[in-house]
Amino acid sequence: MTIKSLKKMCIVSLTVLITACASPAFDNDNENAARNKGAVGGALLGGTLGMLTGDASLAVKGAAAGGVTGGVAGTMKDTEEARESKRNAVLSEGVSQDHRSETEKRVAEAEAEIKLIELERQLAEMKENS
Repeated sequence: MTIKSLKKMCIVSLTVLITACASPAFDNDNENAARNKGAVGGALLGGTLGMLTGDASLAVKGAAAGGVTGGVAGTMKDTEEARESKRNAVLSEGVSQDHRSETEKRVAEAEAEIKLIELERQLAEMKENS
């Protein structure tokens, strides 16, 4: 492999990398963002290592192997993030529910009203003393 062809491959790789980063497939809102980023990163790393050997077939094989490996690692990360997100949603739903009985709710409302009346009385006394 000549230096000229190596430069061309590097330019093509960089162009693909830069254009791929502008894709909506790499947004954090995408459920497969880590898979996409891992596949591209792995392919670039594998291709670069293959190019350093000077053999074009090794560069292609390295890019393919790196892309698959990066894609699998990214998919595992996406799956774990989805599980964690679902777990957090279930936990927050359980915490936000009011599990008190009707009697407990009425007692709490009555206590709040009593505290409010007491605070209003204290405020009225403060105004009279001023």
